[in-house]
Amino acid sequence: MVFTNIKEVLYNENTHRLNLINSNIEDVLNHLDSPLSVILQITRKCHFNCEFCSEKDLLPDPSLDELKEYEENLKTVPRVFLSGGEPLTREDFKDVVGIFSKRHILGLPTNAVASESNIKVIKDNRISVNVGLDGPRAITSRVRGDYDFIMKGINGFIKNDIPFSLTAVVLRSTLDSVLYTCQIADVLGAKKMKFVLPIPKGNALNLDPSEYISESEALEMCEKIAVAKKNYGWKTTFTFSIWNKHTDGYSILVYPNGKTYAWPALDYPDKVMLLGDLHHDTINDIWLRYPYKYNHVNKYLGNAVIII
Repeated sequence: MVFTNIKEVLYNENTHRLNLINSNIEDVLNHLDSPLSVILQITRKCHFNCEFCSEKDLLPDPSLDELKEYEENLKTVPRVFLSGGEPLTREDFKDVVGIFSKRHILGLPTNAVASESNIKVIKDNRISVNVGLDGPRAITSRVRGDYDFIMKGINGFIKNDIPFSLTAVVLRSTLDSVLYTCQIADVLGAKKMKFVLPIPKGNALNLDPSEYISESEALEMCEKIAVAKKNYGWKTTFTFSIWNKHTDGYSILVYPNGKTYAWPALDYPDKVMLLGDLHHDTINDIWLRYPYKYNHVNKYLGNAVIII
């Protein structure tokens, strides 16, 4: 495999996704001088207060001029996730998208603040949407926020033919609702349903220790999902991320202040490892310092998460 334009080679126009599944990890690593994706927090503000939220320390929003500076230093990255907090709380969200849409495939983790103006921006720029939904009404409303608010936003995406995925954080107290959540995802027509475990940071530090399930319990849950998917004919793809040596540091996370980290860096007290600052470092410089390259690429090969 020879890469001339990494974005062109890896981007699938039909699915709007990066595609590395049939690639060899060493080939990919040998031809990369920057990461395949970066998570950029464009705000820490949020209308919810999730029990498991890891990003509770408020930081000022980056200005549009700062974001232009960040984008220039991220220009070789194929995909940028415009994250938060809740990214759609920014009144200038359209302007933010305008900064990044010319050179990047965009992703949007959101609680589905789906105003008409936001829906138009998302659709016009073919932004991949990922909505947090942790289970049936009582579960989601307890651990994340207003279930009906989220569902209203999801219905807005469905009405406007905007593809979306869902993400649920799995706690011991929500474990028995996971199969219900799978059914919800299939009924809604979600392309993917992602299950992840909480990271002990921010609000999650206040969780009862028993809320953290073990890796073996997570694997057992994956087996149950696989059996149920076969029995019930679910079309949604399900994934399960378990924090271990295979997922350690596999993402690159940029805080609103430009500080750039490996995440989740499990051996570090705050679960992040400082790599640089986009005010003065290019992502190519940061990539050279990044010790988790193998895990990062392995994620896109589909080996770092369990796919069902």
